[in-house]
This record gives sequence, C-alpha cells and structure tokens, in this order.
Amino acid sequence: MIKKRDLAVLVALIFAFFSISCNKFTGETAATIDGKKITIEEVNKFYYIQNKLLTNIDSNEEIDKLAENPAYANHPFLNKANFLDHLIAQKVLYEKAMEDKEINKDELKALLEMVKMQTAAQYYLSKKLKNKISVSDDEVNKIYNENRARFAGRTADESENYIKQQLFAQKSRVEADKLVREILAEHSIKKDGFKEYLEKNKKSAPVEENKSETTPAQK
Repeated sequence: MIKKRDLAVLVALIFAFFSISCNKFTGETAATIDGKKITIEEVNKFYYIQNKLLTNIDSNEEIDKLAENPAYANHPFLNKANFLDHLIAQKVLYEKAMEDKEINKDELKALLEMVKMQTAAQYYLSKKLKNKISVSDDEVNKIYNENRARFAGRTADESENYIKQQLFAQKSRVEADKLVREILAEHSIKKDGFKEYLEKNKKSAPVEENKSETTPAQK
C-alpha cells in the first residue's frame, strides 16, 4: 500500500512543516525530550495525517486496520512505536538546526517557506483529486494477468493492493497536471520582469574568447 516513490521527500516535507507550525498539545504524555513532553494527542495527529497521505486512505480506522497487517509490523511509520522514534528524531534535529550558529539561517528560512508551500499544495491536490480518481477491478485484473510472473510469491490481496496503488499514482499525476493547468488559467500571470532579469544577466555575463592554442607543429 505504501508508495516508495518520493516517500523520503514527502516525509521530510510533512515533518518540517509540522515542526514549525504545530499547536501546543495537552493531555497524556507519550515521551519527553529534555523535560519537554510529546503528548499522545500529538503523536496520533501526526501519525494519522502522514499515513493518510502516504496511503490515500481516508479514515483513522482504515489506517489502524492496515497497521495490523503482519506485513507492516516493523514499518517505520505504520508501526506507532517506530513512528514515535522518528518523530522524536525529527524534533531533536529541528531544534539543532535552529540553534546551530554555523547553519545559514537565511537559507534555512527560505527552505522552510518552500516546504510549507509545497506541502500545502500537495495536500490540496490530494484532497481535490481523491474522489475524481478510481481504479476498476477490470483494470487491476488486466495488469495482473499480463504480469503474473512479477507477482510470484505475493498473496492475491498484496498483488491487488500494489496494482491499485500504482494505477492510482499514475492517474493522480495526470489529473494533478490537468488541475494545475486549469487553476493557473484562472489567474493573470506575467513573467516579463523575470525575462528582463534573464536577458540582463545574459548580456552582462563575460564572453570567453575561443582561442586555440598554437602547437609546436603549427609554428
């Protein structure tokens, strides 16, 4: 069920965004870092939102059901104990990055702004396209029958889930591109300033003379 493609990037975006934007949580303590607590509420909030995005699953109950599958017993994110370890590491590293004087804070600030924008855009697209994309049993069966050898050793459910996930991802990319083009068409976008900037830098760039070296044989 979990897509491996872009997994590391998505995880980094989500955790970086939540690290700087989460609200204060109250309630039962799950863990502490130097006396600062991480609550059960906080862990669950991050756990479910991340896994919903990674699996295209809508409900907490469905995430719990998937996590009970023995195939995901040691998964880094579906296993809640592993997820907590990852969350702790992200929080510690975030604090280190913010405190380290050798880190370029202007670059870090720009990166965090970009991450926030990209994460919001990805979340928006996933929500808008969720009900517009479907994968039929006929599509799944066709691919399975044409590629039986590739699924040797997998159960029928595992093969079906894998094929559905891949088809959903392919259709999502097509529909996402279409939706982005439609949204951009609703706005007046002018890039004259950037064109002038590129042209100006092109003209001011030093021109290297193409001088050929004279070899002893040419003298």
